[in-house]
Amino acid sequence: MTTVGLEIRKERIKKQLFEVLKSFKDSHFSELDVHQTLDFDDEYDEEEYAAEEESTDEEESTDEEESTDEEESTDEEESTDEEESTDEEESVDDMDDYDENQQLHIYNHFTLEEMENIIEWVDQHPNYKFTTIKHKFRKVKYPYYISRFREYIKNKGTRFEKLEEIKQFMWDQFYIKRAIEKEAVHDADLELFAIQKAKELNWDNFKVSESFLTTFKKENRISSRR
Repeated sequence: MTTVGLEIRKERIKKQLFEVLKSFKDSHFSELDVHQTLDFDDEYDEEEYAAEEESTDEEESTDEEESTDEEESTDEEESTDEEESTDEEESVDDMDDYDENQQLHIYNHFTLEEMENIIEWVDQHPNYKFTTIKHKFRKVKYPYYISRFREYIKNKGTRFEKLEEIKQFMWDQFYIKRAIEKEAVHDADLELFAIQKAKELNWDNFKVSESFLTTFKKENRISSRR
């Protein structure tokens, strides 16, 4: 018997005792039926106990269902958050790949001269909409092409200008040494001229390759003699 059942039975005994006392018409105990005994009402107790047990079971079942629903809801939310986070990360990665591919596409389909001509025209017509620019230059598919052109021209243009200054310095030094001072000039001298000028231009990682020297000599009609 559980604690709940015992409490119910105690209450039942108290009620029975109270009913017996009420039946007294005066204070003479001689009228008390001594053969009347108190006992547990098993039928009553079982019904009450069963009702209490059912009520308790329903409450526990409801709590378990609510707890399970909350856990499932939490799991679904966490799963959804993880999926959304993964989708966002994949989206970012895809954007990076897209930008890189588009950049390669631009550089492979436009020469530096074409880019410079397009930017020059755009700067001359600052109020023109992109539709007009696209109509003028059919190869320009999207607005971001313009910003890419500017970036490419800035980087490559600066490098090109520095390279031209290096070549011009090499030629000047070669002419002075050979034509005026009548000194012998070798490939090593041309390499030193190039490195000297590159340092003046803060181009510290500039390297003189064999192909660079060969091209320079061809452009300036410089031949090698024994």
